[in-house]
Formats: sequence, structure tokens, C-alpha cells
Amino acid sequence: MKKIVSIVIILLMLCSSVLAADLKTALNVVEQASETKYLENDQGYFSKTIVDSNPSTGEVTIELKLANTKKEEQIDETTEVMLVIDNSPSMDFVTTSGQTRKEIVIPATKQLVSGIFENNTNVKVGIVYFHGVSVMFGSAGLSNATLGLRLTDDKNKVLSALDELNAKKTEGGTNIDAGLQRAERSFSSACKNKIIVLLTDGVPNADVKGNNAGNDCTTEKALVVQNNTKATLQRLDNEGYHIISMMTGMSAEDGHTDKNGKEYEDNDIEENLKAVERVFGTSSTPTAGKYYLVQSINVNNVVTNDILANVMEIVQNPINTIKIVDYFPEDITENFEFSYVGKPSVGNVTEAIDPETKTITWNIDTLKGEETATLRYKLKIKDMQNTELLNKTIATNEKVILTYTDIDSKNYTVTLNSSPKIQLVEVKEQEENKQPSEGQDKVNDRPSAEQDGTTATGKIPQTGVSMVAGISIVIALIVLVLIYKKNQRYNDIK
Repeated sequence: MKKIVSIVIILLMLCSSVLAADLKTALNVVEQASETKYLENDQGYFSKTIVDSNPSTGEVTIELKLANTKKEEQIDETTEVMLVIDNSPSMDFVTTSGQTRKEIVIPATKQLVSGIFENNTNVKVGIVYFHGVSVMFGSAGLSNATLGLRLTDDKNKVLSALDELNAKKTEGGTNIDAGLQRAERSFSSACKNKIIVLLTDGVPNADVKGNNAGNDCTTEKALVVQNNTKATLQRLDNEGYHIISMMTGMSAEDGHTDKNGKEYEDNDIEENLKAVERVFGTSSTPTAGKYYLVQSINVNNVVTNDILANVMEIVQNPINTIKIVDYFPEDITENFEFSYVGKPSVGNVTEAIDPETKTITWNIDTLKGEETATLRYKLKIKDMQNTELLNKTIATNEKVILTYTDIDSKNYTVTLNSSPKIQLVEVKEQEENKQPSEGQDKVNDRPSAEQDGTTATGKIPQTGVSMVAGISIVIALIVLVLIYKKNQRYNDIK
């Protein structure tokens, strides 16, 4: 009897082995794509999609996509740049180079203008210059700023106007508030890309509300002027104006004697710097847009390189300092092989899934307007007969987190919580022979688990039971019956 039991166990094991070996599966796509996430300010969108699959080998190819849908403004619309230039007496101070501040700033600005026109096909530039009021008399207000040149696409007109400003006599006071607001009124109402480049060398001592603080930057009225000027910067920034400010004249090397030898009394440098910071902030945390505090010897480099680059960046509408982290669930990391399909179209990515964090990280420095970044990788199931995964819907990622900054250095975070999904399913005999029809998955030309509406005639075989398995079971039963009868006959004789 023990022998019979042993034989039965062996036969059952053989039958189970036949059943398992005969299990036929396919890796179907249940959900082809995640939700599409749209970026702030209509900047673009972010998505994750299964773009290719092979059900019989258990492979899917997944694409991460980040698109900057903003147009480069020089292609689509006019960019307008207003140069707001200080024409107060301190601009005539002679620096250690032997040139006045004005003689340094104006030529650098001319190079900036040439660079703007050379790099953009659809741009206009205008000029506003400002001063203020004398210490003893005069009124503060918008009249302290003058529109020196209306917006034009003629580079030569802009260069000529700058030469005229260079030759123009300076006037008392520094009403930066008036310069900013005069520029604001000089833009075209329909323009969507407005840039203000502010070039100055002094602490503001007047505003458009009529406040005139004189030369002392520490008085109560001086603080009112500084706060009002700061408020104008913030308001313009909030309303979408791109502001680039450069301040010079805040060091001993910048001089305090004009070209006629007249020496001017001023606050000490430390107090001036505190006042400037109250208005403009710092280079790392500016009140608005970009801000540079430079010595006169560095003005040319900052204006012709940094500020030109800032203008070009604004025109190109880029997304900056992009980081995309893709988090994988355990079902993927334990049961699938991972490999990249080529290199990312932009930027660089980690070599493989990090074993500790279960992530890959994709870094992109800059994505310009109308540019799209893509990254593809392949997931291949290790065991197509893994019964633990059978009929289980598997998300290809837990989440994907995108972080980036815009042209105004504002930080954003976008999270994809949805995911493309796959499923290991059994392929029945009727399905193997069935031709694809309408409604089947467009990626792998097979019906997904949710789409599968197959209706078979007659009795459908149970999971894994095929002709071979059925014959094996019949033979096993016949053998058992013969053994049982032989044993019974032997016992009867005995």
C-alpha cells in the first residue's frame, strides 16, 4: 500500500509539473499612460506613457516626457526692452580708471543693445533716463523721468540716442521710482514679454508721490522713498515685467569727484549699502528679477555678458534646474529587468535603479521654449510563469516627482501619482488563435485585462489543463487501477 501511495504522489507531481509547464501567459497593458500634469503659467506639461510592448516576451517600453510649450518670443511675438538709465550728477563721478561712471555705463549699454538685436529677430528697444530734484528746491514726481527714445526695432536709432544721453548734462537727484513707472507707461499694451533693464549708481532719494529726501539716506523721509521704490519694483515683478537691475557706485574705487574736480559729500559707503539693500535686496535674494551690485571696473562685463544672457533667457522662456525622480514599486524592482533605451534626449540620468531608494534621477539644466525632453527605459519580466503575479495589476511606478525653476527663479514641484499599469494574464487556447479586433490595446495589439470580452463556445478548459495534461491524468488513473487490482489478487491468493 505504501508503494501505491508513493506512486500516486509521484504521478501527481508529474501532473502538476505538466500543468505548470503548460501555463501560457502574456504581459498586457492595462493603462497605457499616467495623467498629464500641466505646469504653472501654461509653461508646458509632464507625462509618463507606455510607448511599446511585447506581450509574449513580457516587455514594455516606457517614456517620460517633459515639454516646454512656451514659444520663444522672437519667433512668435515682439519682445520689448526698456533701458532705464540714471542721469544724476553722481554719474559724472570719475572712477579709478579715469573715466566717469557714465562713460563706462553708456558704452557697455551700446554693446548690450547690439547683442540684443543680433540675437533676436523680433525685438524693440526704448530708452528712459531719470534724475530727481535738487536738494534745495524742485518737485519730485513722474516728471523726473524722460522718455528719451520710443520703442524701435532700429538698432542705429537706439545707439544714436545713447550717444546723445552720454553727452547730456546730468541733473540733481535720483528718482528711480519715476524711471521705472515712466518705462512701464512706454511699453505697448499688447506686448507680453516686457523687459526693464535698470542701470543706476545711487540710492533713490525721490519718488513719484512727491517725496524728496535729499542726500541723507537714513532719515524718515528717505526710508519712505526707499520703501515706495521697492514697492514699485515688487508690483512690476508681480504684474509680469521682467526686471534686471544693476547698481554701481557703492565702493571707494567708484569715486566721489566729478570730471570738473568738484567733490561731493555723501553718506558713508556702509549706510549707502544698507539703503540699497532695503530697496533691491541682494544678488541671491533680489526684490525683483535679477540684481547686480558691481564696482565700476566690472560694469562692462556684467552688462555685456550677464545682463545680455538674462535678456536672452527671458526671450527663450526656459525651464531651469530640472530634476525628475521616478520611484519604482517592489513588484517592479523584484520581478522585472530594467534597462535604458538609448540616452535621454536632454540632460543626464543615473545609471540604474538605486537599490536603496528604488529610484532613477534625471537632471536637466535648461529646457528652452518649444523644446521637449524624453527619456525611455524598458521593463522585462524575469519569469513569464510567475503565478504570484498572475492577474495582478502592477503599477510601473509609485510616483514621479518633477522640480524646476522658471525664468524668475521661482521654484515649482509637480507630482505624478498615477501610473501606466500592466498585468500578467493567462492566454487561453481560443485567445491564441483569435485575430485582433477593434477595441484591442493599440500598444501590443492584444486585448487588455479590462478590454478582454472573449466568449468561447462549449466548455472552457480550466487553468493549465491541456490535452497533454488530460492524457497524463488518464494514464495515471489506469496505472493505479491495475496496481490496485494486482495487489488485491495477490492478497486473495495469499
